[in-house]
Amino acid sequence: MPTITPTPVRPPAHSPPTRIVAPAIGLDSPVVEVSWEPTERDGELVGVWLVADYAAGFHSTSAYPGNPGNTVIAGHHNIRGKVFRYLVDLAPGDEVFLYVGDVVYPYVVVDKMILPDRDVPLEQRRENARWIGPFPDERLTLVTCWPYTNNTHRVIVIAKPPLEEGPGEVILPGASGY
Repeated sequence: MPTITPTPVRPPAHSPPTRIVAPAIGLDSPVVEVSWEPTERDGELVGVWLVADYAAGFHSTSAYPGNPGNTVIAGHHNIRGKVFRYLVDLAPGDEVFLYVGDVVYPYVVVDKMILPDRDVPLEQRRENARWIGPFPDERLTLVTCWPYTNNTHRVIVIAKPPLEEGPGEVILPGASGY
């Protein structure tokens, strides 16, 4: 079997994403850059990411689309625009498109996790937070709270760029050869 290598179909971005679209869940939202602030939790100082209102929030320290690393975007699911209201409904194989201006960066969902995050030890919350940290491969990580009525968990969706095998052929991430 031949080795499958990624074919660049778009240039690496040099600025943050400006829009996110996920057709399977009817998501089409502007993206704005967000940062974190120090907060005391359980007697310890930790960094807490801010979440954008009425937009998806690009974590300012994460990778730009099309570059190696983790592009992290978070959004509210039950307040202030409910941008990620249906994020929990994304499934492996669903497409997500990031825009940087007019340039489109396609991704395909490869995994979804629902992780307990309230009333759990700080160590477990730190383990959950690793998903928004750095990774060596190009990936998109989407984050919101869950369930709709309370926010005791985090929904983490991981998407990766599709791989081009040849003219008209696309290999989904996670398929043989990826």
